[in-house]
Amino acid sequence: MKKICITQICMLLCIMLVSCSGGNDDTAPEQQDTEKPTIDCLSDITINITATENETVVTYTAPLGSDNVSATTTQTAGLASGELFPLGTTTNTFKAIDAAGNSATCSFNVIVIRDEPSGNAPYFIGENPTPTGKKWVKVDDLSDEFEGTTFDDSKWHRDPATDPFRWFGRPPALFESDNVTVGDGNLRVTVEKFASPKTVNGTTWTHGGAILRSKTKAKHGQYYECRMQANKTVMSSTFWIAYPQNCTNGPTRKLELDIQECVGRVHSGTATWAKDWNKIYHSNTWRHARGCDIATSQQSPGKTVLTEENNSRFFVYGCWWKSPTEILFYLDGKYAYTIIPKTDFDIEGHITMAMETYDWNPIDDNNILGTASVEDRTTKYDWVRTWKLEDM
Repeated sequence: MKKICITQICMLLCIMLVSCSGGNDDTAPEQQDTEKPTIDCLSDITINITATENETVVTYTAPLGSDNVSATTTQTAGLASGELFPLGTTTNTFKAIDAAGNSATCSFNVIVIRDEPSGNAPYFIGENPTPTGKKWVKVDDLSDEFEGTTFDDSKWHRDPATDPFRWFGRPPALFESDNVTVGDGNLRVTVEKFASPKTVNGTTWTHGGAILRSKTKAKHGQYYECRMQANKTVMSSTFWIAYPQNCTNGPTRKLELDIQECVGRVHSGTATWAKDWNKIYHSNTWRHARGCDIATSQQSPGKTVLTEENNSRFFVYGCWWKSPTEILFYLDGKYAYTIIPKTDFDIEGHITMAMETYDWNPIDDNNILGTASVEDRTTKYDWVRTWKLEDM
């Protein structure tokens, strides 16, 4: 019996060894799918709409991913074909994924561009605020289409040494008239980093900006608008009205009416309250503190946060300085908000466009002022227009 048991055990071991080695089973283990799907998007789509439209329906063929086995395609960003696309750039992103989790993405832009508004009247979309029996007439001395290649020194100051305010800038950026030119149908104001620092009026300057002021004074009752594309740097792009002040001869109130004030770029060092200032329509009325007037500055701001950056395209910024106590603001022809100032805005001032630096959005180590292209460092004004009301 002992011999028979040993023999049986040996036979059983042989069977187990054959089974472990695969025996006659020729089925190979399944290989894991590591091949990514492929997906190709359309080229960017550009659509033009009229000056009175804000959006348009856009249809396109949605991309489909392909795979060595199978793939599912979904849209992860943007708007689907057939939806209303707003003014500006909408990025559409699609993702293809297979059963093994491999994926691929692609994107394309739908760019909706609005035709320029007519130069025959202020730009209004929707409700027109023009009073019954009145019409808007252009004020030529406070308007400029910036055609040709010659800057009109008869309308604008561009040298701070000769304008009524004699303000040379906020360090480290010096206002320089050489940074102001006209070309390509635009007023072009280019900011820069100097090759070496400059000393002016006892102050050291490392960067250059510019300021322009109208020679004719602006006054209440008129409508002011500009079509502007901001630069892409930490420096500002602005459109506002500055008012002279003199404690001896008056006016003693130092006022400021900001129609638009933004920057081209923010960063980790930007003040918390200004983190959206690269995509904002921001206006304000100021009564600044002065020794012969109030001890604490007063302001009444208004703003609209945008979905796109101010440097992404031209925007139309408008302001109806309706009366000393009521000021209405418009963005791309649409009413945005009203500001009731804390003091009467009844003083005549100068239309101002300034590209400057701020301590709340300082020049950081990663700034592009010394490396960016001229276009990226340039604020462009397509036109500035001022209108007054007259009887029909």
